[in-house]
Amino acid sequence: PLELQRALRPLQRYRSGAPPARWVLDEQGTAENSARAGGLILPVHRPVLRADASLQLVMDASSSMCVWDRLLGELHQVFRQLGAFRDVQLHYLHEGPDGEPALGRRLEPEPTGLRSADQLGDPTGRRVTVVVSDCAGPLWRTGQAHRLLYRLARHTPVAVLQPLPERLWSRTRLPVSYGALHRGEGPGQASRLGFTGEGAPRRAAGAVPVPVLPPVPGALGAWARLLSGSGGGPVPAAVGWVSPKQPAGPRARTRARRDPAELVARFRAAASPGAGRLAVHLAAAPLFLPVMQLVQRTMQPDSGPAELSEVLLGGLLTRADGEGPAAGPEGQWYAFVPGVQEVLLRSLGRGEALLVLKHCSEYVEQRFGKGGPNFPALAIARLTGDREDGRQPADGAVPAGGDDPARSGGGRAPQPFAEVAAKVLERFIPLTAQLRPGGVTAGDGGSGPPDPSSTVRTARALLDRYTADGMVQDLLDAVQLLRRAAEREVPRGADPQLWTELAESLLVLWRLQGGRALLREAQDAAMLAASRAGAVRPRAALARVLHAAALDHRSSGDLSGALELLRRADREFTAVYAAAGLDPREALGITLERARVLEEQWLLGGDSGLLQETVGMLEAFADAWPVGEAQPGELPLAHGRALLRLARTAPDREQAAVHAAQAADSFRHARTALAAEGTAGDELTKVVLDEVDALLLTARRPRDGAGGARPAPGRGTGRDGAPAPAPLERAAELITGLGVDGLPQDLRSAVHVRAGRLRVRRYEADGRPDDLVAAAALFDKASRTIPRDQEGYSDLIEEWGDALLRRARLPDGVRHVNDAVRVLRDCRMETAEGDPRLPGRLLTLGRALILRHRNRRDRVDLREAEYLFGLAAQSADDPLLRAQAWLELGGAHRAAYRYTGRPDKLDQAADAYRKAADAARTAGERAPGSGAAGTGGRGTGRYDGPEVTEAMVAAAQAHHWRGVVYEAAGRPRAARDAYRAAAEEWRRLPDGGGEAAEHTAERLAELTP
Repeated sequence: PLELQRALRPLQRYRSGAPPARWVLDEQGTAENSARAGGLILPVHRPVLRADASLQLVMDASSSMCVWDRLLGELHQVFRQLGAFRDVQLHYLHEGPDGEPALGRRLEPEPTGLRSADQLGDPTGRRVTVVVSDCAGPLWRTGQAHRLLYRLARHTPVAVLQPLPERLWSRTRLPVSYGALHRGEGPGQASRLGFTGEGAPRRAAGAVPVPVLPPVPGALGAWARLLSGSGGGPVPAAVGWVSPKQPAGPRARTRARRDPAELVARFRAAASPGAGRLAVHLAAAPLFLPVMQLVQRTMQPDSGPAELSEVLLGGLLTRADGEGPAAGPEGQWYAFVPGVQEVLLRSLGRGEALLVLKHCSEYVEQRFGKGGPNFPALAIARLTGDREDGRQPADGAVPAGGDDPARSGGGRAPQPFAEVAAKVLERFIPLTAQLRPGGVTAGDGGSGPPDPSSTVRTARALLDRYTADGMVQDLLDAVQLLRRAAEREVPRGADPQLWTELAESLLVLWRLQGGRALLREAQDAAMLAASRAGAVRPRAALARVLHAAALDHRSSGDLSGALELLRRADREFTAVYAAAGLDPREALGITLERARVLEEQWLLGGDSGLLQETVGMLEAFADAWPVGEAQPGELPLAHGRALLRLARTAPDREQAAVHAAQAADSFRHARTALAAEGTAGDELTKVVLDEVDALLLTARRPRDGAGGARPAPGRGTGRDGAPAPAPLERAAELITGLGVDGLPQDLRSAVHVRAGRLRVRRYEADGRPDDLVAAAALFDKASRTIPRDQEGYSDLIEEWGDALLRRARLPDGVRHVNDAVRVLRDCRMETAEGDPRLPGRLLTLGRALILRHRNRRDRVDLREAEYLFGLAAQSADDPLLRAQAWLELGGAHRAAYRYTGRPDKLDQAADAYRKAADAARTAGERAPGSGAAGTGGRGTGRYDGPEVTEAMVAAAQAHHWRGVVYEAAGRPRAARDAYRAAAEEWRRLPDGGGEAAEHTAERLAELTP
């Protein structure tokens, strides 16, 4: 950067042809002028010429430019520190949805927030534009980039900074001509560059030259001297030609698939030696940009982004799509053209392969943790013959029942990490061709088909050894053995046992490695085995494969496909359970697996009846368990978790408390049974945390201002009954007994979260503010041990912010307001657009800002709160939440009226309260117990249930405050109508509305003649 800064110093003398934008007082000239005027003050101003222009640094945001982000950062820093420009702006040039150039704030594609690239234009000529691009992206292919540069070059100096090696420029979409550039004569002619040399006649066709510069001090220095006029004349340069009607480049012709060896040979002929070696090293690594850069830094430290760009643009790679991983904020995934990876691996030595896999293994550990499968590490162990290091960790193995891998303890590295390691293994250690029963040595067992029963026994022995020792090669050998036996079977499907074993082995391999192709193969094998009459075990295998396929579809976003697969798995499990001859342990396994399938259906479809079915099924199974035989701990554990989910989804708080109390009892029985079975301590800790959740839910009570609604006018926020103390005492005993010393980080943070929730419940029971302060401190401690990108982080900081906000609302709570705003703002930033939780979080943040505004009288807080309340009201799907947001927005408009006195604020407030009343009425009609549910919205006059009460309170408040607004606006008739509507809503409440109704009646009486 220092050399670049020195080379660019001549730009400090650059002057645009526009009139000066800044003037300062010329003290000496003013004194002389005033003296000649006999003492009359005649000020004289002089222009400020230095740093009169601004610079626009524009980064092409095409996928191949992501390797140059460090160069962009250095250029941005150099131009800012140069002191030659009044302002240095950084933009990213994207292809908009309509194909036009658009500006964004990030290199990653932005679905929203793009601006027209025409904003770069400046008819005054005060801007200098530098575009950093390899000229190979979509905007260059369509000609849009050329046309944009032409429009900019008409008024301001423009240059293209080309990071690719100069020998590759002719292969880009902006080929160059070589010659000499000279500056236009006269003031304001710096942007009028003349060119003499190769290609100059093209200018007659309307094209203009744009300098194309390599990122080296010499070229940038010559360009700086040319713009500033400090050079001695024309400078040697390369230019690209841009025109106002640049045609799109020819589309890639559909050609027959090239031979992979030919593709690699063509690449090596045109690439630099460093790029050729890098392509070979990348053949043993997942093509994820951060991993590719890691491999380059470690394997070829003398290379740079240019070599990586050559690989990206060399025709060997394609951007990953379809079933592969998608691009994210951390980088882009790529894939080799089919067959190319195998050709490149032929040039990779064993030692180089070990080094590349070692770095991939370290990346997996750092990025995804040590709890999940680390296939590169397992491949290293196999290559080095270290069986101990090659063992699969016990917690990485997934039981045959099949929990969702996405929710298991350790994170799963994406599928390409496993695929590339498997290919490296195949390159250096080909899979066993055939195995003899009872042994693991390779050999040809004869020309005829193997004995199926012998094959199955050998495969089971290998799988048992994999389960005991964790050696992945045993699993691979078992799969290979079963595949070869299945290929030779005549007729196909004659031995259901063989195909069932193959399906189950493939499923185990999928849980380790991933890949939809493995699932499809497993499903075909299981369906073939299950097609025989009386096939019980094959149908169980098919159900497990369908369950796994559903999880795979769900992770890829195909929710409808996942739901259909889950229903098929449910039918298969039901049929297996109904079959005769199952012993209790087998029936237990099938029951628990079906319970997981029902839970997945509930998660996708939201039908709580599935949870009810799960509870009933588990209770019926427990009743049928042999008398005198201890029930396994898994049964009450599954029963408790199903009840806990029911409690969390129950619309009625009393019913939720009943379910939660039953769940707590089940968890207590599960703890006792699992401890007697010798279950690991961490697993028991998770059961204790589930029991604490159930106890806290048992003790839950409606919050102050139920549902977050505003307190009724003239009414306090008193508590509606204290909870029973027993659940809280039991929860406290359990948390105290856990401790945190020696627990893994995730469990330690989970204990802190439960302890924080316990303090919140204690505050609700006893009203001690110190409990809220302690809860916030515990949530803070938990947040420090949870990665921000982990699922559940935003929920945690929402609880933290809510505790701070509740404390800030209490007397002497002012010092907690800023913390509440900070945490809740962070919560909003961690919530994605379209998340159903976002409207509620916007509403809570707005309430915190209103509270701070009341204490500090900061109008910025008030304006932001108005904006947030409006967003929450417009985006909320829940009508009750929408009503609360409109109520808060009306209050914010009234507060703004008190400051500004603008009548339109009263109109806006009245409109917000009207919308609040409409939304509250809709919420009351939809709520259970409203008397309108199931009657097409026609109420029966019967109102009960907490949701109905909350909706009616919100409606009454909305009408009351609308009357207050009309009074302030001098509209007494409209105010009377609003107060009458509020009084009608108060009368429908069980208590008649209490003091709030009396306050409404008083206002109505004053306005009634």
